[in-house]
Amino acid sequence: MENMYEIIGNLLAAFAVALLAYLTPKAKAWFIAHTNAATQENIRKLVESFARAAEQLYHDQDPTGAKRQQFVQEQLRAMGVVVTEAIINMIEGAVWEINTENRKALVQTKEIVSGGAV
Repeated sequence: MENMYEIIGNLLAAFAVALLAYLTPKAKAWFIAHTNAATQENIRKLVESFARAAEQLYHDQDPTGAKRQQFVQEQLRAMGVVVTEAIINMIEGAVWEINTENRKALVQTKEIVSGGAV
């Protein structure tokens, strides 16, 4: 039964990656067409900062990520950013980067604790 959950989890992860791979170029094209480079960079920095803040504030309380997503969107709106599909995809990309960094840190911590033995 555990293998079934693992297979389903892997399929869902693959679906999420495929969906991001499909949507990201479309969102990026829309985003570039509707903003200038300086604005894009400022929004990217805001998204990244708010996503990290949401992770810090709600990680233990929010296993689904809904509160974190809502927090980031509310903060962006408070800064005057219109939250579009492109911005939501940017948030997802920032979350993916944070999760990747966290997984790398966890692996490094395990290697240090185990003395390099795998």
